[in-house]
Amino acid sequence: MKKTLIAGYRPYELGIFKDSDPKVDILTDVLKSQISSHAEAGTEWFIIQGYTGIEFYAARCVLELKSEYDISLAVLKPFHGFDEKYKPHEKLQLEQILKDCDFHQFIFDRPYKNPGMFKIINQFLIRHTDQAIIIYDEETPSKTRYLYNEILEFQENNPYNIERIQFDDINTFIDSGYDS
Repeated sequence: MKKTLIAGYRPYELGIFKDSDPKVDILTDVLKSQISSHAEAGTEWFIIQGYTGIEFYAARCVLELKSEYDISLAVLKPFHGFDEKYKPHEKLQLEQILKDCDFHQFIFDRPYKNPGMFKIINQFLIRHTDQAIIIYDEETPSKTRYLYNEILEFQENNPYNIERIQFDDINTFIDSGYDS
């Protein structure tokens, strides 16, 4: 069973402050294309942590594509209360994703204790997936860099595919005749 982790920017890191921002449609279409390709190549499970932005967009894509592919969505929330600072509409979106997904669980079944938890969470996610789709560009800093760097370190001694989508890749997607 092939499992693909999906991660990337939070909306505010991309200057997105409303779901109606046109960038959301573009990112969603990029993700839908990637998820479809991975589903056709045998991915059965797509895994997110439940962060806003890229992970929410990806979750909606996976849920939509379930009618075309035999795929499932898992939400592995990092720890209790990780979403406490979410805005009310973001909490509602996460609740809907959790309601519609095929599996959800906490990685740490307790509240946040210290920053070391994030390294353990990243290692857990990498060890329990076969590959990752990550929207991350080193030119634009993000918390995603920690996961990305952890994957690169893991790849030194283990087979693990990472599909990193950078802003140039998104621009190429748009230039290739994309029409939302």
